[in-house]
Amino acid sequence: MILEGREQKRRLLLRLKGIETGQALIGPSIVHFHLTDLCNLRCQYCWHYGPDNAHKPDGKDHLPMDVFEKVIHDCAQLQVDDIYLSGIGDPMLHPRFYDILKLLENSFTTTIYSNATFPLERCRDILRADRIIINLGAPDREHYRVLQGRDLFLRVIKNIRELARLRDRLKPDFRIEVVMVVTRLNEKGLSATESLVRKLGADSVDKKVFQPSDHNRHIMPSGQPLAEKVSGPWPACYHGWFYSAIQLNGDVNVCTFMQRVNLGNVFTGSFKDIWASPGYVRARLAALTGDPFKHYHECINCPAARRNQKISAQWETYHQLLKV
Repeated sequence: MILEGREQKRRLLLRLKGIETGQALIGPSIVHFHLTDLCNLRCQYCWHYGPDNAHKPDGKDHLPMDVFEKVIHDCAQLQVDDIYLSGIGDPMLHPRFYDILKLLENSFTTTIYSNATFPLERCRDILRADRIIINLGAPDREHYRVLQGRDLFLRVIKNIRELARLRDRLKPDFRIEVVMVVTRLNEKGLSATESLVRKLGADSVDKKVFQPSDHNRHIMPSGQPLAEKVSGPWPACYHGWFYSAIQLNGDVNVCTFMQRVNLGNVFTGSFKDIWASPGYVRARLAALTGDPFKHYHECINCPAARRNQKISAQWETYHQLLKV
């Protein structure tokens, strides 16, 4: 479900007003769920399932459906706009994933992060969501197998083609976006990958900067620094008003990348209460100045900087209007 324009604007203004007053007047725009730690690929660049990682997840943990339903009820009351579904693994491997899509349909704008290796006959179910972001880094079967660990390239290609066909016929607003993680193994084939998926019907293709771990630094692309650090004055972070992440163990974080700052747990408390809690208030206010976040490497090398820059531009426009 995509919100009508006037309602989108109303909610945006309330969140920006919240920044001005230091309070959260409504819930975040986005709630990002990690649904499972199960994955069927072994991507070379993966933090969790990279082939040389000695600490791979067990692949047995799934966010309980009753907990998910409870949080979604709170999200509706808080006027959350978007639900993001991802995981330490692939969210579609959650045993109740398609029930989750039914629950969200017509209530939230839903985004799925996936490797798109699901069965072809599930494409119609995927259109219950509003957007799918597909991780694909290679333009052919052999390079895909080397980069992503299994021989499932043809399945992914068929799924993208079928999703595009169904989108054009049934749901024109549905978006198919492809993300290519840039590594030493695929940097020379990125243009071929982009050309392929656009021919298949993808709406957009984007390059993603590789964020290495100790087990896969050897595949850093040539010329890329190990980290792209914040320079100049510390930028204000507005995620405390616009974004919230719920981890597989129920922990609530101000950002999916900043997991060390735990603000509560939805296994033992309600998301609605956690969002309004003194701890969350302190975290969102602290993020504006950077203390203590500017001391953490997750923020220094923020993978969500582009999203925060967009909010920053909206805030600046709102702030200028207040002066008129």
